[in-house]
Amino acid sequence: MRRYLPLMMLTVLLTMAGLSAHADMDRILTVTGTGEITVAPDMATISVGVQTDGIEASQALDAASAATLAILARLDVEGVAPAHVQTGAVRLQPQYSNSALSSGQQIVGYRAFNSVNVQVNDLDRLGGLLAALVGDGANRLDRVTFGLQDPKAATDEARRRAVAEAMRKAGLYAEAAGVAMGDVLSISEQGGGGYQPFRAEPVMMEAMASAPSFDVPVAAGEIELSASITMVFAIVE
Repeated sequence: MRRYLPLMMLTVLLTMAGLSAHADMDRILTVTGTGEITVAPDMATISVGVQTDGIEASQALDAASAATLAILARLDVEGVAPAHVQTGAVRLQPQYSNSALSSGQQIVGYRAFNSVNVQVNDLDRLGGLLAALVGDGANRLDRVTFGLQDPKAATDEARRRAVAEAMRKAGLYAEAAGVAMGDVLSISEQGGGGYQPFRAEPVMMEAMASAPSFDVPVAAGEIELSASITMVFAIVE
């Protein structure tokens, strides 16, 4: 019986230590801070495309392919890096008759669609590039998204602001509650930071035999980056 006494005493001591630690962990202050920063974009991603119709599937597809090749050639002439050009969607769909005189659905033709996603790093050239692409056969503009080539610096500033806001709130709450704020126990980021790109509405452009007389007006505006940080502080006597 005597040799089991130390083990029992050790168990009691460990249990009391665990309860003490649990009690200390109950005296914490948890706050979440949000930081935001607004910056001007320095790049845009556009999705331009070609939509063509034909009686035969090959006619529609050939017309779309020819126009797409002209678009790719224009991008090369304009100095857009191949790494910034990527095929988006390629579709070929039958077109059906809506005539009430026909029995059932009948195929009356085909529609081909081909799109190209392009990253444009010089916003001053964006309007002229869009106009040139229309002149080369593009008749769809499905997306214009403004963003940042390297958002890390702006995102980090939003994180700093989020931490500062969390610490401000923690100090306020501690003062209001009449307690003292201790060390930071943990810091975690909610959502990983980042930004919401600004997207223009997609539009359908009529096919033109020649390039437009004017560059497409472009207003890049600003984009907002945000970060959310949760911080846990100890409450001390």
